[in-house]
Amino acid sequence: MADGWQHVSLSDLATNPEKPGERWELSTELGIEAFNFNVAILEADDRLSQNHFHYHENQQELFFVVEGRCRVETTEEGFEMGVDEAVAFEKGEAGAHVIYNPFEEPCRVVAVGWPADGRYPVHQLETTADAVEDATDPQSNGPSPGN
Repeated sequence: MADGWQHVSLSDLATNPEKPGERWELSTELGIEAFNFNVAILEADDRLSQNHFHYHENQQELFFVVEGRCRVETTEEGFEMGVDEAVAFEKGEAGAHVIYNPFEEPCRVVAVGWPADGRYPVHQLETTADAVEDATDPQSNGPSPGN
């Protein structure tokens, strides 16, 4: 960082084409190594993670909705998140989740994960479609680890 600071605009940065939705990886662009900081736009039917319903063994995560709304599925319950709402997940299986957009309007989400190198290993438990099906099945208590 020249002079101790760096300024970027999302409009000047490329998104990561290997990730679902449209995702800017700002921590990488800014040379930040302590945590992962991403901004993502989820169009209708997009999910945030390429790992579907998952957890990280060694990383906690925080998500904040800036625009639109999305759905969150956990092992305990599912809920809608809207503007100015946040959710945090513990590391390990207790923090299993998927965030996706089943709505027509786009959703802009800020995602922070720490420590940065804790994102791996990541464990996918089931696909988003299966997690959503489990969450809406009256016989189920939501997605279950190990499916």
